[in-house]
Amino acid sequence: MKTKKKGGRRLKRDWRRKIDVTDVDSYLEEKRLEERIGDPFSSKTNEELFHIDTSGKKQKVIKSQKKLLHTPLKCLSSLQSSSAIPPLAKRSVKKNKQNKKDADFDKNIKPLRKTITKKKDAKELNKILKSKVKMLQLKECDNDVFNKDLWSEYREPGQKKDKLINNVLKWIPKEALNHNAKVLPKLSNKKMSHPSQNTCNVDDMKCPHPGLSYNPTIEDHISLLNNIAEKETEMQKREAHINRVTQSLFKQVSKDKHEQMIIEELTEGLPGFTNDSEEVNENTSEFKAINPPTTRENQKTTKKRKIQRRLRNEERQRINAKIEKKKISDLYRLRYIKEELDELESCTNKKKLKRLQKRQIHNISTRRLGTNKFTESLDAFALPTDLKGTLRETGPQGNIFKDCFESLQKRNILSVGKKQLKINKKKVQAFIDPKFKVTPDMLAQYNV
Repeated sequence: MKTKKKGGRRLKRDWRRKIDVTDVDSYLEEKRLEERIGDPFSSKTNEELFHIDTSGKKQKVIKSQKKLLHTPLKCLSSLQSSSAIPPLAKRSVKKNKQNKKDADFDKNIKPLRKTITKKKDAKELNKILKSKVKMLQLKECDNDVFNKDLWSEYREPGQKKDKLINNVLKWIPKEALNHNAKVLPKLSNKKMSHPSQNTCNVDDMKCPHPGLSYNPTIEDHISLLNNIAEKETEMQKREAHINRVTQSLFKQVSKDKHEQMIIEELTEGLPGFTNDSEEVNENTSEFKAINPPTTRENQKTTKKRKIQRRLRNEERQRINAKIEKKKISDLYRLRYIKEELDELESCTNKKKLKRLQKRQIHNISTRRLGTNKFTESLDAFALPTDLKGTLRETGPQGNIFKDCFESLQKRNILSVGKKQLKINKKKVQAFIDPKFKVTPDMLAQYNV
């Protein structure tokens, strides 16, 4: 008797060799067929499979030509939907409820039975009412049809052109009006801005300082000199800041040195332009190892390796201890975090206040209307040695007309300008007509 061979059981590959799954697959295929086709015929009754036909043969109905005309064409069948899914419902639109009492009907009409006795009058009224009902039905049906003259509302017979423009302006957007304002200036509704609208909140004329009088007190004169000194120091600081930011950042080099530096940069590495002073090591070989070779004397012993390992472990422990210590210190530091947050909030609030103040000052202060910026001139002053006790000995200081002109510039009424010494006139180029005959004597006469 032969012994039965046993299959391996170590891997999945060995298990699959001895397994037969054909009966399970066939059963599952049958089930899938039933799901697609239905139950088998063996399980169904005769009544389900067969039925008795009592009706006779159907006679062919010949369609009339009129009905065939109304039927849809076969070429348009591809446009129609062939799906069994019904279409989505239409969006619900709210309709305005019409008033029961329509304006078209006469309100004074009463019921016919009570008031009207004659049949002729009743028939005439009924005809009028029916005609009005038909008109209302037509209006409801023909809402989509556009049978209205747009321009009839805007211009009546005998109306002027200006009124028509004003009526048209109601439905034209502002962007289109501003775009076409250059071509059709009547379309623009822009009003000229008055200079008083954009002026700053500055007094018309500044009151002079009491130290400017011909016989001031000592205190007023000293305060005037201090104000002028502060303004000059601010101007000097601003100029020094501009020089520090621009000129002092860059090195000042002469032209010869600059050319020499460029030549050195361009000729660096070329064979003919290298310096002979640099010595070259001839003993150096082409290949050189990064780590030098070890010898018996330099070789690490087991004792040295153990010491290095111990030092490494000690350093790692020291770093871990520091990290743990920092964690504990952070927990104790929580009480101070609130104070830091309060300080940060106070700083942000201060910055916000500064920004608001800056905006307010910008709205009030003078603006640049033209290319040139407004610079306030310094007040006229006299030194203590130049002061006189009487009006006869004092000299003229300042100019009233100039102060008025500067106040207009400061209040954003006039733009700041500069003196134009030369008038830029266009140079007209002269040409000689080719038909005109020019002789050399004529050219010599006019130095041409």
